[in-house]
Amino acid sequence: MGSILGWTSPAQLPLKNGTEYFYVTDAEFALIGGLASIGAMVGSLVTGPISDMIGRRTTMISLIVPCVVGWAIIIWAQNVRMMLAGRFILGLAVGSTTVVCPLYTTEIAEVDVRGTLGTYFQLQVTLGILYAYIFGAAVSVYWLSVACFIIPFIFCFMMIWVPESPQYYLKKNNKQEASKSLQWLRGKNYEITGEITAMVNDIDQMRENKVSFLKAFTSTAAKKGLIIGLGIMFFQQFSGINAVVFYSSRIFSDAGSTLDPNICTLIVGAVMFVATFVSSLVIDRLGRKPLLLVSIIVMAIAAAVLGGFFYMKNNEDISQISWLPIICMCVFIILFSLGFGPIPWMFMGEIFPAEIKGPAVSIASLFNWLCVFIITSAFSAVVDGIGIDYTFWIFTVLSAIGAVFVFLLVPETKGKTLDEIQRELGGGSSNSKQNKSDLETGGSSSKY
Repeated sequence: MGSILGWTSPAQLPLKNGTEYFYVTDAEFALIGGLASIGAMVGSLVTGPISDMIGRRTTMISLIVPCVVGWAIIIWAQNVRMMLAGRFILGLAVGSTTVVCPLYTTEIAEVDVRGTLGTYFQLQVTLGILYAYIFGAAVSVYWLSVACFIIPFIFCFMMIWVPESPQYYLKKNNKQEASKSLQWLRGKNYEITGEITAMVNDIDQMRENKVSFLKAFTSTAAKKGLIIGLGIMFFQQFSGINAVVFYSSRIFSDAGSTLDPNICTLIVGAVMFVATFVSSLVIDRLGRKPLLLVSIIVMAIAAAVLGGFFYMKNNEDISQISWLPIICMCVFIILFSLGFGPIPWMFMGEIFPAEIKGPAVSIASLFNWLCVFIITSAFSAVVDGIGIDYTFWIFTVLSAIGAVFVFLLVPETKGKTLDEIQRELGGGSSNSKQNKSDLETGGSSSKY
């Protein structure tokens, strides 16, 4: 996923200059970048139900098909239409990845390391982006595409040896395979009897109190989960992160920097990867909510300072502080990568009741990619219309609203089972009479 997202930055100048493949106009390249987001919307919409039918692991392995087809079309593209088709197909794989990988990770993780494993999703995305940036700075767009084409085969080969989620097996009434899967995941000397028994009891309880799918969406826990899920996805994107990442070269240029565009993108990619790695080390110690709050508050400050810099630049000579935007962008990216980068994706597997988890994660992922499309498509036009200073001040205001949203509505999930999280959101308890009453109106008792 990261290599697909990162490809556009190093490919932009060679394609727009016509030095490789064929000449691409600004409008055509904007469409090449945007079509991946549109494909991701489609992919995220259908993946939840598909993964519920055929399994998380099988769904992940099947993603090799759109990846290979998409990259092959781009590698041998003869015109813009072929490149657009390739990017759309790759977008399908990206959207599917954002749904099925967090689901699988949450279902296989022990409570004590669920946060750490959840951040590995974003960590690998940033590694893929950095991979594309490094190859893009060293080789042609053709060979960059070939380098990205190789990754799906490595992923498919590694996933062959990994078992299906034990929760998925239990939902399909296959306790024997569920036990084998959990034993593989926990280690051959680990005693899994208690954990399997708890899983079976929770799934039996869920079936005993089963309600219609639509009614499950109207439960208190489901509604709160959707508000939280869609909210943090909105603020993740409207904090301005993709504007900063995708248009880093333009921001550096407008600030008066003489850095080579490839160096700019490498700085951005390296900072994102290192900061996300740090987040993976501390998330299960510091908690989700504190990291989200600190993340978005500092991002708001960094965006405000960036806006102030560009405002002053329009009115006076500030060449003596031309280094300030680079510092602000690095701070912005570091704090995003510590909190609002990895945590929203990890939350997707934690906050939704089991009855609606697949579709609900799909909805949240679809909404995220819609926000990505809006931001990346509108950023240049907004900057041209009102100025880059006011654009960053808009991000500041939205981030401040996001901080209030996190403080008031987002629960802390560190160290809690998924059943405890659902009870906190109003989904009832599997051990209480109230739980059955809540389920009759759409609540959830599931630990998964």
